[in-house]
Amino acid sequence: MLKISRIKKDELIKGGFILLITIGIFNILNYIFQMSMAKILGPADYGVLAVLMSFIYIMTIPSEAIQTVISRYISKFSIKKEYGKMKYLMNKSLKKGLFIAVIAFLIYIPIAYIFSLYLKINVSLIIFSGLYIFYVFSISIIRGILQGRKEFFSLGSNLVIESFIKLISGVFLVILGLKVYGAVGGVLLGGFLALIFAFNSIKKIIKSGEKSSNFSNPYLGNLPAITAVSSIVLMYSVDVIMAKFLFPAVIVGQYAFVSLIGKTILFSSLAVGRAMFPLSSENHNKGKPTIHLYKKSIVIVFLISIIALTAFLLAPKEIIKILSLGSEDYLGASNILFIMGLAFSFMSFSNIIIMYNLSTYKTKKSALYYTGFIFLEIILLAIFHANLIEFSLATLSVSIIMFLYSLFLVKR
Repeated sequence: MLKISRIKKDELIKGGFILLITIGIFNILNYIFQMSMAKILGPADYGVLAVLMSFIYIMTIPSEAIQTVISRYISKFSIKKEYGKMKYLMNKSLKKGLFIAVIAFLIYIPIAYIFSLYLKINVSLIIFSGLYIFYVFSISIIRGILQGRKEFFSLGSNLVIESFIKLISGVFLVILGLKVYGAVGGVLLGGFLALIFAFNSIKKIIKSGEKSSNFSNPYLGNLPAITAVSSIVLMYSVDVIMAKFLFPAVIVGQYAFVSLIGKTILFSSLAVGRAMFPLSSENHNKGKPTIHLYKKSIVIVFLISIIALTAFLLAPKEIIKILSLGSEDYLGASNILFIMGLAFSFMSFSNIIIMYNLSTYKTKKSALYYTGFIFLEIILLAIFHANLIEFSLATLSVSIIMFLYSLFLVKR
């Protein structure tokens, strides 16, 4: 009973459990969205959607980095309940975020034309997907505040709202005959409505009087941290884009769907990292031990990985058929499910290590080398693509190397 009582009071387990449940629902709704699209659109059109979703994942790179940096500052302000400083940081970040979003979108337009030529995707569809940039530079600030204040339920429920609206509106628009445009429209609608709801969760800060705070540029000062977080996002996004370059449309759709199933391990571990980050950061700022939070997080991710990998190994075809709503169009890639799951397991451990180092201010210039793994992955995928097994093994190899490098940083 004493152990149970301690577990209930454990902030990491409590926060992690809330985020695991809410992000679990978020991921389930996202997977239902993807399954529905795979079923309705078919492998060829679904392959196009998967590439566009990879672009959207890449657009979320600033989101993950900004949310992490904002969370770090908010966790500091939360110790003394400095709501005025929180509001100052929020307003300043939102104004700067909107400005950057406009510039980024203008740069994105000519890039979209280039990709449309090589990927054989309608340029208007790629530009339409680019509107997600405006959402990214807003929602990440609000969710960073929620994460830093350890409001895990509000953070998780906002993700659920986003995925629910995306699912309902996306399926409706596709059934209307808008095809891939409808699917992307659902993604955009879910994001912007979730942003409106997110502001409702920080009323206390919005109503507070703004109090300026003299802190240096939070992003330039945290460049190694931003680089490390961004590398993880790129690592799980670039493979689908490379597949679009190298394989026929149907094969791309099969690979993208199976890769998405493997990513369940990584997306689940993100919940653990987000729960650990503000707790570890707050303890570090107070001079309290943090290593126990790191160890618990590693154990939780290990258990998630073992359960998922066992299922992927024993019943790959059954899992793919169930998740594709009975379709047999994606079974051709069932032999790579375990490999992809293993690759994303190693990425999950790397993510926990990175988040822990960020929370305890141990991320130095050595984190900048994480960008090298992106180039290594692109090179290996470009060389080894005789078949999907060879292609997936290239991703696994880079994931293992990145994990070993992360371990090296921790030990050092």
